[in-house]
Amino acid sequence: MSALVLVADADPFNLHLLSELCGTLGYDVMTAADGGAVLDAMARQRPSLVLMDAGLPVMDGLNVLGILKADTGLCDVPVLLVTQEADTASRERGIALGAQHCLYKPYRPLEVQQRLREIIDGPQRRTRGPSGPAPRELADPLTKLGTASQLHISLDYEFTRAVRYHHALSCVVIACMNRDELAERLGKHASDQVIGPMANVIKGSIRNVDHLFRSGEYEFTILLPETHHEGARIVVERLRALLREPKPTDTDTRGGRPVIAVASASMPYESFVDGEALYACARRGLR
Repeated sequence: MSALVLVADADPFNLHLLSELCGTLGYDVMTAADGGAVLDAMARQRPSLVLMDAGLPVMDGLNVLGILKADTGLCDVPVLLVTQEADTASRERGIALGAQHCLYKPYRPLEVQQRLREIIDGPQRRTRGPSGPAPRELADPLTKLGTASQLHISLDYEFTRAVRYHHALSCVVIACMNRDELAERLGKHASDQVIGPMANVIKGSIRNVDHLFRSGEYEFTILLPETHHEGARIVVERLRALLREPKPTDTDTRGGRPVIAVASASMPYESFVDGEALYACARRGLR
């Protein structure tokens, strides 16, 4: 049977996002919009895990957590508590009450899926043994970054947040433009030789709140929440400078060197109908 995850958040958009993230991992989902609804749902059916916002209405998530951990029939259900990043008091109280782990708002889809997988599938993988079904890859195997499918989920989420709260949002795309030449010169492992070093440079150049994905075989995409056009331009120029610096991994005896292009698009500097349009505009700027 599939694992059952109870997700609790007062915001319908967040409930939709969390349900989608659970669904892509193959989990069944129950939802609740307030603390009382969490307790009602768990009285009807015991979930495998609860992912719950600390700031729920009616009864907040911390009070619900205390009730669950005091119930001998439910105390062993793992709870992922969600807090604002600056809310250290709620986070510390949640851990003291027995939360398995704390996540931050705004949600980072890859992190949410990784935590769910660790808690739900980790014990199952240990008991299944080598003959059990292979788990679905969450991250790109080479770079350990988010995948193209996770990029599109995050685009929808961050675009909707930006519109709702009147925040800026920028998208930066980095691509290797001479992929065919590199493939000819370096052979079938050309992308591995080029992409690994590029990923390390990019990861060291962004903030913790930014989202980085391997969006194509020779392409990366960064989402920069609450970042205006000028901030994105600074990121673009920094990446151009860093990725053009010669490194030992850039060359071999046959002279293969990646030619890197970096471009960005930002809202509200420009108007877009959705996150996909923002991403497409950034990709059109590659030279």
